[in-house]
Amino acid sequence: MEEAGNAAAPLLPPAGPSAASNGALARHLKMATRLSWAANWLLLVLKIAAFALSMSKAVLASLADSAVDLASQMVLSVAEHSMKRYNPRFPIGRGKLEALAVICCASIMSMASLEVVQFSALDLYNGWAKGERPSLELGPAMFAILLLGSAMKLSLYWYCNWLKGSSDSMGALAEDHINDVASNLGALLAAVVVKAWPEGWWVDGAAAIVIALVIMLRWSMITYSQVLKIVGQAAPEAFTRQVEALAAAHHPALEVDVVRCYHFGPRYNVEMEVVLPGAMTVAESHDIALDLQHKLEALEDVERAFVHVDYEKRSWPEHKVERTLMERQAARRGATSQQAPPALVAGAMLKFLAMVALLVALTATSVAAQAASPPPAGNSTVPLYQTNAMVSVLPILLLFFIPISLVFCCTVCMN
Repeated sequence: MEEAGNAAAPLLPPAGPSAASNGALARHLKMATRLSWAANWLLLVLKIAAFALSMSKAVLASLADSAVDLASQMVLSVAEHSMKRYNPRFPIGRGKLEALAVICCASIMSMASLEVVQFSALDLYNGWAKGERPSLELGPAMFAILLLGSAMKLSLYWYCNWLKGSSDSMGALAEDHINDVASNLGALLAAVVVKAWPEGWWVDGAAAIVIALVIMLRWSMITYSQVLKIVGQAAPEAFTRQVEALAAAHHPALEVDVVRCYHFGPRYNVEMEVVLPGAMTVAESHDIALDLQHKLEALEDVERAFVHVDYEKRSWPEHKVERTLMERQAARRGATSQQAPPALVAGAMLKFLAMVALLVALTATSVAAQAASPPPAGNSTVPLYQTNAMVSVLPILLLFFIPISLVFCCTVCMN
């Protein structure tokens, strides 16, 4: 057997075709990021012009989406820059920053969408209750801007979606682009309906609310998936089987005992317990395990790998956290047998629905307070925060509790 202690032996597989493909991937990622920056700035300027020309609330919803796209991409860029830099304060890197950046983008998008809902609801209230219908100027320039934006964003969505398997940031950018496509087309459709049917003035405000709610829903789903990655959700079964097969073929004397693959941010940590003959020297077993660790960490989806060598299989977990959780689970089985699990799930869902109902009630209160407040001279509508700041802020604050309650409900259901 060769000496694995040879200092000249490479720790990871030498550069080859995979290195070349990684270089091409890096160029694609950089190109997608730069094109997204340019498109977002261009669309922001064009949509400001479109809103100034039309005063359409559906265009405002699309404009808010584009404006927040820039803030979101800035957050993603800062996170990506930090992840590539070594800092001794973070000895294992800052890979989780990507997931946190995506969650930050979701929060920004949701708050902007909620404000659009409030503005649009106010317009609908004024139009139906007071007869103060919003004035819309739907010219060809606005239609051209929305069509151009849709085509541009659809192309970028296809490009970023092709790359999202290599980076969660690309997934977030793809979501930004497809949201823009949906908001542009929604605003365009609403404008066509209002232009052809003047009595359907309310379609513009209703479309803005639908666009904003769809954006909030899609980002809530993305937030939930990123939370699972930060918490440490298990890797797909196919990936775990791939890791087991790699380890089983690594050395004839090696036997795989336990494999744990779980998210550590966007990529996986792999913990493996293997069995080698007890008569094997420490140097031999160490070199076999180290070589296996390097093979695992050479996989594209693996962040870090840990290989623990034993001389026999163990019937109980060796880590304190797992032992404690399993003991608690065993102790709870007797206690929870007296409680009906459907009742627990129903209670959790009722709490979540109550939270949503409270959000709707507070939003309605904001709109009513704004409608009841006399506007300043020469201005028929003003932002909510200028007339009733506390009532306007409450729904935004409550927005942070909805994802928490949703995660809670899903956790109860999964247990």
